[in-house]
Amino acid sequence: MILCGALAACAPPAADDGGPPTASAVLAIRAGEAEVDSGDGPEAAEDGQDLAPGDVVTAVGDGAIVELAWSDGSVTRLGPDTVFTVGSPGEPLSTRGVQEAGISWNRVADVDQDAGATVPYIVDVAEGERAGDRGSLFVIDCQATPCRIVGTGGSGADGSKTSFRRGGVTTEIVSGDPAAWNQLMVDEWAAANADLDVEAGFLPVAELFNGEDPSRGLVDGTYEVLRTDTGWNCAGQGCSSLRSRSLGETRTLAYRFHTDCPEEGGPCSTMVDTQAINTLTNEIIDSTVPLVSGAESFAWGTDDTGAVCIWTYADGSTAETGQTRNLIRWEVTPTHAEVIDGVYRVTELTGGSVASLKIVEHTSPAFPGCETLEYEWDSSADLVLTWAEEG
Repeated sequence: MILCGALAACAPPAADDGGPPTASAVLAIRAGEAEVDSGDGPEAAEDGQDLAPGDVVTAVGDGAIVELAWSDGSVTRLGPDTVFTVGSPGEPLSTRGVQEAGISWNRVADVDQDAGATVPYIVDVAEGERAGDRGSLFVIDCQATPCRIVGTGGSGADGSKTSFRRGGVTTEIVSGDPAAWNQLMVDEWAAANADLDVEAGFLPVAELFNGEDPSRGLVDGTYEVLRTDTGWNCAGQGCSSLRSRSLGETRTLAYRFHTDCPEEGGPCSTMVDTQAINTLTNEIIDSTVPLVSGAESFAWGTDDTGAVCIWTYADGSTAETGQTRNLIRWEVTPTHAEVIDGVYRVTELTGGSVASLKIVEHTSPAFPGCETLEYEWDSSADLVLTWAEEG
């Protein structure tokens, strides 16, 4: 009786006894090397080594990936030169551990809401910051100061969301310029972690973004454009010289979105290589203009002035008379996005363009005949942009 009582007292609690949740970690070296300091100085780590609260794990070597596999199914992977002190996740106010320097890939196991108490996935960051509830995937990057959260998949339980609009994110641990999702996923270390996620049975990183708002995707590269005329009005004697347009008429164009950074440093600019159609010759007019981002759409435009008439004298000299102003405005909204080669990319945008030509200054009577070239027009078109290639 005494022996059975002792054994019963030493046995682990039953799964349904309502005891506090726990989460222990086992170390695995996926790339590079690792050291563990349990209080007597750092020693070389071994695959399958159990980790205890207070153990300090250091990832060593270029491209190092040192994995902490938690018993609840979550995974913390440490990158090169990352120092991580293991915590006590099951204790009140405690976390998985404290990250100092380096970078970590944090993949959170799906939570079964019917399973009862679970251990939150929370990581402390050096200098007292805390990162958690950021969705199924987040990366804590302390390679620069301050630390920041990048590459988040989905939204967090605290209501936070990571936006990849214009290549940036909105969730951060402290402050500073956050890294772009595409910058994260073209990194070999991040790509290797994504592959390990698949091996471990996690939902592939690409699928984390299924159903996300397309406006969170990266707008970059060349898009094939189907332009469909929806409106055309012209008034004035010169209208007869213009190419007439029919409603529903289509034209295939190409726009390219790219980021330009000055060699001497300074802020970068997002630009659009855009195309318009000359109403007189039907030829394409190429121009490069800044891209403007709104809450859910992208816009850009051109604003040009020119003479109504160029008068040529007998000696070959010329004079200009009258002035026009030609405005074109484009605005499109992302309507589809998907992960391509690790980049959550906008693959379709829809919207429209409007254009107008107005007389700013009429021609002078000193140039008889030029008044027949005066006219004003406006037009509109629907646009469908389909991503064609990167860069």
